[in-house]
Amino acid sequence: LFMRWPMLKGYYYKVADVPAPASAIEWRTDFDAALGEAHREGKRVLVDFSADWCPPCIAMKHDVWPDPAVARAIADGYVPLLIDTDKNGVVPERYGVTGIPTILVLDHTGTVLREGAFLSASGMVEFLSAREK
Repeated sequence: LFMRWPMLKGYYYKVADVPAPASAIEWRTDFDAALGEAHREGKRVLVDFSADWCPPCIAMKHDVWPDPAVARAIADGYVPLLIDTDKNGVVPERYGVTGIPTILVLDHTGTVLREGAFLSASGMVEFLSAREK
């Protein structure tokens, strides 16, 4: 049940037509612009590969991205980039994304520093605060 919980929550949110809470995260959608911003500001890029139909992605939109601690962690060191895999196939292909949600941390050149998948809000804060190897 634990492994299916994000799927079940996402289906519930979608079927019940529950709107996602407001989030303080200002997602970028242009890959090259996000890399440029990260370079200018000395930050990393947090990429969320997602799609509107994806239940775990919907669960993250409701439970993770609106969390104030997650928003603070992102604001402190990341340029947030949202890639809709149904609308942008180039960037997911570049990184070999085969399942969603996929979460990547990139440096300003686009090199992958860390990767993850569905995370809870507390898991995301821990993921964001981890040091690269």
